[in-house]
Amino acid sequence: MELAVSTEMKVPAWILGILILTSSHAWSEEAVAPGPFTDEECIDCHTERDPILMRQWREGPHATISGVGCSSCHGDIHQDSNPRARKDYSCIGCHTGPASHSYSTSKHGVINQLEQPKQDWKHPLQRGNYRAPSCSYCHLHDNDHGDTMAPNRGPELRMWICSGCHSPRYVREQLASGKRLLKIADLKVQEGEELIASIPDGKSNLLPKLRHNLLYHRQNVLLGAGHQSPDYQWWHGQPALDGDLIRIRDGVMQYHQNKSLGTDP
Repeated sequence: MELAVSTEMKVPAWILGILILTSSHAWSEEAVAPGPFTDEECIDCHTERDPILMRQWREGPHATISGVGCSSCHGDIHQDSNPRARKDYSCIGCHTGPASHSYSTSKHGVINQLEQPKQDWKHPLQRGNYRAPSCSYCHLHDNDHGDTMAPNRGPELRMWICSGCHSPRYVREQLASGKRLLKIADLKVQEGEELIASIPDGKSNLLPKLRHNLLYHRQNVLLGAGHQSPDYQWWHGQPALDGDLIRIRDGVMQYHQNKSLGTDP
């Protein structure tokens, strides 16, 4: 495609800019075969077309931790590959257990499930484009192929994403509430760890399992706060931690009683 403008014709700068942008977009929209494509073919093409996107993927958890490839989320057919990856089933297929369940039991998850059949998934994952956030809306926001909700991305980015639908004051209140929930959970974990540390290693078969449960239920509080799931903030979170502490205290007490009586701990 060629863009010819006569040197004798006076064209306003803003019109010329639109013409150039339009023609550049047309040049970039090269025909792509339908596929199927292998992950290697996707990577070769998009490394040239989208170097920033590919760097995000290579440095993100999908490539470095789980080894997830392009077709795992997008499929191997080029048409509608982006809408396909935006739907929750692309994420939940791998992220089973508390991670997906805490989201699906949240208000966001319930609304998204109800809206999913009529939602136009061709909309970009940008602020306010969806009535309720899907997994990808929050974690792959604005085409970011890392994890926009990762702790190291900082609260400012989470604030920006959430405020696309909610008022800044409401978002600040929810983030502060989540921090308080986690602080309480961490105090319970600390108390449990200190109790467990009072018994020499290998002297109790019960305590390693109880310690695992303690950390597991602390993670539930984190997921409950992040996904705004009351079920995981409370039923699967804080009360579960309370139960862990009771059982750890009982186990430690039993150990010391047996030791004082000279019986096998």
